Amino acid sequence: MGNYTATYPVKHIQNLGGKKGKLEQFLFHIDTESITLLPGVSYCLRRFQPLVQQLARSHWVDHIKRNKQNIALLGQNNDLESFLFETSRQSLVIVQTELRKISSKCFYCGSSVNEAEVDHFIPHSLYPRDLVHNFVLAHPICNRSKSDTLAAKVHLHRWLEFVQANADKLSEIGYDAGIMADKSSMDSVARWGYANAVAGGSQGWIKSAQYEPIDVSYMKAWA
Repeated sequence: MGNYTATYPVKHIQNLGGKKGKLEQFLFHIDTESITLLPGVSYCLRRFQPLVQQLARSHWVDHIKRNKQNIALLGQNNDLESFLFETSRQSLVIVQTELRKISSKCFYCGSSVNEAEVDHFIPHSLYPRDLVHNFVLAHPICNRSKSDTLAAKVHLHRWLEFVQANADKLSEIGYDAGIMADKSSMDSVARWGYANAVAGGSQGWIKSAQYEPIDVSYMKAWA
């Protein structure tokens, strides 16, 4: 791997007070060949991933805006974060078109779709990173009704079966649309999301205005 610590900014992350500050290894141990996370760090990074990601995005956007050389290019554009980080509309059109080839029915209600939207099965508010294995085709009304809630057990089982049966096809869709495909990571995210929902006593969305408690039986979907 080589001595990447000499050239990459990772070596400064644990410096308190900037590049020349005091080194405090509170996240990871680093040497010339590897980085080893300290105990508990991986859990915290997963647990607080949405917060960490949003902070990183906000600071990166501010960094770009503070560079005077970018003013002429950016103008008064207030959509820089969307431009940098959100999946493009064109990519979502590709995803929607290809998902229709797998099934022309709404993933949730099972009815044929004329007008359809691409929904994040694990809500974007819970995991704000687009992975193609997290996308399903949905009626606009079903999509709006589900909103930012986790889907009920019947939908969870169907989603796991859908991803397993179409894993390779979904990866191809991701390649065509320029969206990451990572079935293993998406599975881990789903487990994590539902485990937290069990611990928090959350409700699972069945259909419009109908919910059920998310209990420990949900985790048997991965048995």
